[in-house]
Amino acid sequence: MIRLTHWCHQCDSHHPTHRVRSVVQAPVSLDGEVDVLICPNCNSYDIEELQEVSDAQ
Repeated sequence: MIRLTHWCHQCDSHHPTHRVRSVVQAPVSLDGEVDVLICPNCNSYDIEELQEVSDAQ
């Protein structure tokens, strides 16, 4: 069973971790580089990691 770990707000699709690309962008602040997730379907940056719940159906 493949666990879905990410959800794209743009195309409303769900993906396992190994399909979601992660890129490091240049520093945008004094805090340093930022790790950005990219949707494998639509290449949107509007993707978030899902929280695991124990009572999911």
